[in-house]
Amino acid sequence: MSLENHETKELFTIEKVTIKNKKKIGSGNWLEIDEVEYIEPITKAIRTWEVCKRKTDFVKKEVDAVDIHGIIHSPNLPPQIVLIVQYRPPVERYCIEFPSGLIDQGETVEEAALRELQEETGYIGKIKNISDPICYEPGLTDSMTRIVDIEIDLSLEENISPLQSLDGDEWSLKVIKLPLYNLFEELKGLQQKYNESLWIDSRLYSYAYGLNIAKSTKFN
Repeated sequence: MSLENHETKELFTIEKVTIKNKKKIGSGNWLEIDEVEYIEPITKAIRTWEVCKRKTDFVKKEVDAVDIHGIIHSPNLPPQIVLIVQYRPPVERYCIEFPSGLIDQGETVEEAALRELQEETGYIGKIKNISDPICYEPGLTDSMTRIVDIEIDLSLEENISPLQSLDGDEWSLKVIKLPLYNLFEELKGLQQKYNESLWIDSRLYSYAYGLNIAKSTKFN
């Protein structure tokens, strides 16, 4: 079907929701739990929701984190993607993830992405694209991120022997490189190999699954 004559129609209506009250109901070293009271626009019922929030010493402007899609280019190999494996206490397992991290006070998205890439993987890269702000898990948290696409050139001297620069709580963080063209199969193979000890982060799984579906889907 041609899109040239496609008529744009309103798919749904967005009603205004009124926030009645917010209060803190729990707090730890890094996170706090807030209770949000809001007025549902259709029946005017008052409803509540519990929200997990990051604790910072400064007010975030737009997003509080960056997720990095680092694509490695080498003269003798097809494109690879650089990923990390680290232990995640909430799920009591190791997880395969994109490199990522919080934006420090005064940092731009670009500065944070390049810093986190170098700290977690040792690689130096060049930013190619930055996404719009996106939410992580809107039913749980108000945390927002931007995806930053970074090109990594292995022919550069600084990328020949990359060295990580990790904090103490990143003791488990390991770097892996997987071929981009069959990323989904590679991830599933790793998960099967390590059985219940290794999980795939949902953002990475969705990315790899989308690449896999795109290879066999006709869009016209």
